[in-house]
Amino acid sequence: MNKIKNIYQTTIFTFSLSLLFIFSAILIQTKGQSGLKINCSYLDPITIDIFAFIFALFLVIEGIYKIYQSKDAVLTKQITRGIRISFGLAILTLHLIQIFYK
Repeated sequence: MNKIKNIYQTTIFTFSLSLLFIFSAILIQTKGQSGLKINCSYLDPITIDIFAFIFALFLVIEGIYKIYQSKDAVLTKQITRGIRISFGLAILTLHLIQIFYK
């Protein structure tokens, strides 16, 4: 029963933190874009977005795999994995928004 509680707590923490990071990324990106006087596309080439997607997907997939692999671990042992997943999802969100402006 305690093992189920551990993975449940980790999942809730990771999901909540990911939502917070995603909404923060959306808010920051849309506020920054609306503050520009002209609606220009970003200067970075598309390859930067592709690499960002690849690395962000790695963070998310690796974090989920590690959580699943150590599902018996308590939340304090899994907290950095949840943060890693949240960062990866925030990076994906930012670059998705930037692709829409290109």
